[in-house]
Amino acid sequence: MYKSVSYKFFFLFCIFVFECIAKTFESVPFICADEVGPTLEFSIPKFKEDQKQDKISFKIYDSENRKSFNIIEGNVEKKSSPIDTSYFFYNVNTLNKNDMQEINFQFFPPSHLLLQKKNSQFTDQICWIDK
Repeated sequence: MYKSVSYKFFFLFCIFVFECIAKTFESVPFICADEVGPTLEFSIPKFKEDQKQDKISFKIYDSENRKSFNIIEGNVEKKSSPIDTSYFFYNVNTLNKNDMQEINFQFFPPSHLLLQKKNSQFTDQICWIDK
């Protein structure tokens, strides 16, 4: 009786630990917004173990009409914090720098994003998982 209970407990404990360790924000769709409404939608691609850069497409909403948006391509770079190398954040830059939609952003999972359009100042955005 006690053996079956201890095996069940051990099994559930292992599943819990695995879920906590395996938590990743890659391939998860995010929506980010300012105080007016949605500004950005994207998914971070899955990175291989030694990979630091990849391509990304993201949806940027018009600041005047939030129902209108453009899809833009860019480069995403996975960076680690200089203080804590177990933590990663993502830096994204548009591919075409001559484009009117030059966008740069830094995403700090799971919920904070700094967005820069053209050469303006960065603005804070709040993000959530789109389910």
